[in-house]
Amino acid sequence: MKLPDELKHPSGGEHVDELAHNVLSLAHEALDRFPEVKRRNMFLAGGAAVSSALVIAAGVAIMKRVRAGQRPEDAVQDVTEEELEGLRLVEREHYRPPAAEDETTEGGEGSTKPATGTD
Repeated sequence: MKLPDELKHPSGGEHVDELAHNVLSLAHEALDRFPEVKRRNMFLAGGAAVSSALVIAAGVAIMKRVRAGQRPEDAVQDVTEEELEGLRLVEREHYRPPAAEDETTEGGEGSTKPATGTD
C-alpha cells in the first residue's frame, strides 16, 4: 500500500537525508540494547518518546567508531551504557551564562549597581 503524499511527513518537518536517516536508525538500534537507559530517558505520557539528546549521544558514539574504520553494525554493538550514561544535561535554573556574572560587578559596564565615586 502506497501512502498519500500528505501522510509521508505528517509532522510537517523536513525530510531527513539518507545518511542522517541511517545514523538515526543505528542509534535506535544501539539504544534498544539498553532498555533500562532508554526507559529512564523517555518522556511524554506513558513514555511515548525517547530523549533526542540520548539518540544524539548514541549517534555520536557510533559515528566516532565508523569514522575510525569500524563497520556500522560493529559500532552499534560496541556502544556502552557508560557512554550513554555519560551524557550530562545542565538544568536551566542552575545554568548561569558567563556574561551574567559581569552584570553583577559593581560599577562595571552593564552593571546593575551604580558606580561609586565622582565623575
